[in-house]
Amino acid sequence: MDDRRAALKMSRRGFIETSVAATAALAAGSLVGCENKVISKEGSEEDRSSSEGVWVSAACWHNCGGRCVNKALVKDGIVVRQKTDDSHEDSPAYPQQRSCIRGHSQRKQCFAADRLKYPMKRKNWKPNDPRGELRGKDEWERISWDEAFSYAAEALRKVYEEHGPRSVLSRGGSTTMRVLEAMGGCCGIADTTSMGTYCLDTTKLGMPLMDSSSGSANDRFDLKHADWIVFEGCNPAWASPGSPCYHFIQARDAGTRFVMISPSYNATAQMLDARWIQVRAGTDTAFMLGVAYEMVMLDRERGNVVDWDFLNDYTVGFDAQHMPDDARLEENFKDYLMGSYDGVPKTAEWANVVCGTPVDDIRWYAELLGKTNKVMMLHSFSFARCHDAEDVPQLFMTLGAMGGHFGKSGHACGSTYHSGAANGGPALVVAGKSGLEPIETDVDDRILGPVLWKSILDKRYRYIGDFYANAFTEGEDRDIDIRAIFYEQSARLQTSPDLMRGIEAHRSVDFVFCNAQFFTTQAQYADIVLPVTTEWERVGGFASGNREALFVYTQVTEPLFEAKTDQEIGVGLAKALGLDPDAVYPLSEKQQFMNQILGSTVMNEQGDREPLVTVTDGDLKAWQCEGSSQEGRVKLEEFLADGCYQVERREDDGYGFIAYRAFVEDPDGHPLPSASGKFEIYCQWKADVIAGFGFSDCFKPYPTYHPAVEGYETCFSDFEQGTKGEYPFLAYNPHYYRRSHSVLDNVAWLREAWPNPVYISRVDAEEKGIVSGDDVCIYNAFGKIVRTASVLETIMPGMVGIPHGSWIELDENEEYDVGGADNVLCGPIVSGMAVTGYNNYTCNFVKHAGDPLVPDCEKPQRVVDLEGAQR
Repeated sequence: MDDRRAALKMSRRGFIETSVAATAALAAGSLVGCENKVISKEGSEEDRSSSEGVWVSAACWHNCGGRCVNKALVKDGIVVRQKTDDSHEDSPAYPQQRSCIRGHSQRKQCFAADRLKYPMKRKNWKPNDPRGELRGKDEWERISWDEAFSYAAEALRKVYEEHGPRSVLSRGGSTTMRVLEAMGGCCGIADTTSMGTYCLDTTKLGMPLMDSSSGSANDRFDLKHADWIVFEGCNPAWASPGSPCYHFIQARDAGTRFVMISPSYNATAQMLDARWIQVRAGTDTAFMLGVAYEMVMLDRERGNVVDWDFLNDYTVGFDAQHMPDDARLEENFKDYLMGSYDGVPKTAEWANVVCGTPVDDIRWYAELLGKTNKVMMLHSFSFARCHDAEDVPQLFMTLGAMGGHFGKSGHACGSTYHSGAANGGPALVVAGKSGLEPIETDVDDRILGPVLWKSILDKRYRYIGDFYANAFTEGEDRDIDIRAIFYEQSARLQTSPDLMRGIEAHRSVDFVFCNAQFFTTQAQYADIVLPVTTEWERVGGFASGNREALFVYTQVTEPLFEAKTDQEIGVGLAKALGLDPDAVYPLSEKQQFMNQILGSTVMNEQGDREPLVTVTDGDLKAWQCEGSSQEGRVKLEEFLADGCYQVERREDDGYGFIAYRAFVEDPDGHPLPSASGKFEIYCQWKADVIAGFGFSDCFKPYPTYHPAVEGYETCFSDFEQGTKGEYPFLAYNPHYYRRSHSVLDNVAWLREAWPNPVYISRVDAEEKGIVSGDDVCIYNAFGKIVRTASVLETIMPGMVGIPHGSWIELDENEEYDVGGADNVLCGPIVSGMAVTGYNNYTCNFVKHAGDPLVPDCEKPQRVVDLEGAQR
């Protein structure tokens, strides 16, 4: 490690001077974002790349589904080059964990010209006179760390003493927020976030909890044993770049064919030459009901389509003869399909009116799902992030059960999501725990994400429990008076619905505190903003990988400028509040990292876990950490240098996984976690819990269809007559390759490569006289955004694709967002289980008549000009 330490060792002044020189070009007016080569004191980038240095395992720390190896070449404290996994020869059985363009652009984030350098205070804010109306408009002034802690402590103390812990809002579970917990707690947020309606305790349906994809789909080696792989609500080529797509390509090359069920023929479909089945966003329930009906009809006509043995033995609620013991409604799914209760058979023609899928495609898919075909049905969660999609998880499971696609090779019905995409099964290698135990409080308030900002302004919300804790209760209306907003992790203001009202809510409170690396949206509307380190400037940490790999990273560089870690900020704030920092943070960051290393385990082929890392007494002494020495698979120095431990696989090893196999082979010995021990096509718990929330009374224990509170039908003023309404288009928010959610949106390289347009179908564009390259205003009752049109044949007419995560950029009058932030248009709509419905809200669009948009790659970066600050 001596060479590495020497490479990192550099004076703070020298480091800052060199890093400023290296990034100065990125702050230069209209050239920002279009300049890929940065000239520094040491010459060209190419010259630096070939010079000597030390390769360091570097974090690729964002919430990207790829999870890959990232390494940085460090010379004189500066990263001069990056690379990815080259630790072994690449092969399908033992693939390298290669990073994508996001990971390769990471140094343009850590060493960016727009990094926040110093603590800042909004000029016109004072603890006793907040002048909240100036948030987002005010000037900024540089302050010292002591001043920052003093101001923040004074404001927080005032709120806690006068209004109590329920008056402080924070997301929860973060490092700096432990200070709030030590003060008595704070109000949290209940949000379905990424997994949408799968957050309603899917164990009650017989499925694993969907906070990961470890237990619902098969191991990657089984992909090629399927004749067909079906994606619904998926685009792993953008959402999970890296090894997942490599595994799907191996299956394609082995002869497996693919189907994409989506509003667009996306990048994954193109990569795999998939058959496209078009479905309007938010109408998957109607589509799947049509498929289920046609499966029953095909089975009546020719037989051998529906797997009746599977339905009878492994499910409850499909028909009247197989109902669960706790059923209180004398209805079942099959009779509903046939129209016994409402007089409407759920035919392909019926479904087509809502979902837009051609009737022949619905019938083709129904035949494909027949029990004699080897089919893997794989979903991500975009189709569950829709208003009134509460029946999606149960119905997707039902289709899989109808074809018997559980528990056997070549068949699957489950998720392919995030780092678990393409590779289901329990993790073979996992990190240990930090040892930093949570601080318990008595505050249980959780404001619902879709109506977070409205609830703050209304000072009232409905409490239903906590999706994160998977604990629910009957809906209870509560008064709430939020006086302070405390940010550390996430990008809550940017990524929550109703963004314009979110700005209004921020202007209504007494104090907004924010740790940030850049002048993000929530930093813009804060009062005190503190510069926090990136993961490259910290002692080290872990990133969860796919089931076979665990990624570890170490410090790449000293902290830039005056940036501090979250825990250092928390310690300073605790002292200023008169708290004992050792009680709030009983473990150092270095000790927490070592605890994770010591607790890391790897599974052997017999299914037993053993220590992963060899740690000697000398290692513990060198790291100045407590702990016991141990023998593991890999030495500590090697593990940290490689940045990854990957289990070497082969097809006949003991790590293979077929989801639900134990249940299918022995249902009595290995029951599912539902009340019946089986898949519940009729689930009384689901209906009772949703009804108890008090938002909707239309959800039955089995999957049914009803129009969404906002969705396709609400695009019409008269749906029956086909009369379009004021907002006749349906918007959805695809994850975009330029960024991970909202992170990396400011990186110059990525802005140049991915311009962030709005996607419009050729049919709709021609009707409005719009061509690719035109500026378009997309609007609805909640706001207006302006983006450049990308006119495509590969998106359904009536759909508008607005990439998720673009940073808001309001015009001078705050009328238009020219940054393209999707949540300007996503409103505070609540129904059912209060899912945050990002993918089926209504809008309209016209050619923009204002000033032409400046391409994102030509916009200046958000460099805050502080008096006396070094630029």
